[in-house]
Amino acid sequence: MNMDWKYERNVLLAGLLGVCLLGLLLGYAAWFGLVFMLVYTLFQFHRLQQLYDWAQKADIDNVPFELGLFGQLAQHLFRVKKQRLARRESAKAQRERFKKLVDVYPDGVVILSAKNEIQWMNERALGLLGLQKADRGKIIDQLLRHPRLNKVLQLGAETAVVVESPALESNWAIEKVEVRALPYGDDARLLLVRDVTRLERASQVRKDFISNASHELRTPLTVMKGYVEMLLASTSSADKPVSHSLQKVDQQVLKMQTMIDELLQLSKLDEGGVDNSTAVIKVHDLFEQLEDEFQALAKAKSLVLAFDLSEKLALTGNKNSLLTVLRNLIGNALHYTEAKGEVRISCRLNDRAEAVLAVKDTGRGISARHLARLTERFYRVPENNVMNKAGTGLGLAIVKHELERHEGELQIKSSVGEGSLFQCVLPATRVVRKN
Repeated sequence: MNMDWKYERNVLLAGLLGVCLLGLLLGYAAWFGLVFMLVYTLFQFHRLQQLYDWAQKADIDNVPFELGLFGQLAQHLFRVKKQRLARRESAKAQRERFKKLVDVYPDGVVILSAKNEIQWMNERALGLLGLQKADRGKIIDQLLRHPRLNKVLQLGAETAVVVESPALESNWAIEKVEVRALPYGDDARLLLVRDVTRLERASQVRKDFISNASHELRTPLTVMKGYVEMLLASTSSADKPVSHSLQKVDQQVLKMQTMIDELLQLSKLDEGGVDNSTAVIKVHDLFEQLEDEFQALAKAKSLVLAFDLSEKLALTGNKNSLLTVLRNLIGNALHYTEAKGEVRISCRLNDRAEAVLAVKDTGRGISARHLARLTERFYRVPENNVMNKAGTGLGLAIVKHELERHEGELQIKSSVGEGSLFQCVLPATRVVRKN
């Protein structure tokens, strides 16, 4: 196979020479040469069109030329097309392997575009989310209307969120699903959906047990405290050992009563949904009330307690719930901050127009390995537990639940030796005005 470009030159020169000789014999050499060049050019354009049409086809068979420059170009395009076809087949095989892998995956997987359009989903996702194969290409926000789920889709939060199953009406066996959105590719996202019904049921059984046990223990503790107080009142001041022992018992009974009350409060929070209260709460008034409550304790511990009232905001919600949240956070900050330290409470709007109630202290700080578990019930940081044994380990769990009832969240930043920052972030829909 001659692939030399000289072949085209030789054909051109030979044809031109033959036509010119014929033209000389007939006396029209120039015209014959001009006509030949015109025909030759049109012929080459035709061959180029043939090459282009073949290059656009998917198949790699039937190479149009084998000789000359066009043969060289055809062979080069043949190799390129063959490599491209091999890559395409490889990519197709990888996609098929991925789909088969995801199809046997026990959790639901949905691939979303940047506009939240459903590009692909496995069979498990259809069952967990109540979707259909015909929903591909549709916007998932319009198919699944759930506030917490939509928040995950809008903000792309990588933290898992447990929501009521969208497929609950068609499949009662699936009550709760865990949803997580992860970056995928350049502008797509991967939505992972997991059935957590059994875990949630087990958690609910545990909560019910704690709630029932708390109710049953409340009455005996009240009776016990009454008898201890009666014995303390009847004990003479001279009998110090007995009086001291009774005081210790009274302190422990009081601690148990506090724990029972907090457990019952958590049980009520678990049963309740979103707080739809439209009562307007002035943050300025909240801060003034809290300052009156905690200023004496701060002075007793030689701490600076400062409230930033520069930005006046009003929120909608339950005033007692927000007071409970701030009391827990301020109380913790005062207890875990050493003398001559500082505790600052502020309120501001962030970039998304959300209200942020912040409590910042200059205490010992908390190691990063404990931050994720701080809002668990009864979880207490071992290092801080040495300083304060009066707590129950339920305060931050109550804070988390109260904020969730107000569609908010608790954000914690802390490092050892640099203090802690607790931020209560409430949605923009609860901000009434900014004066």
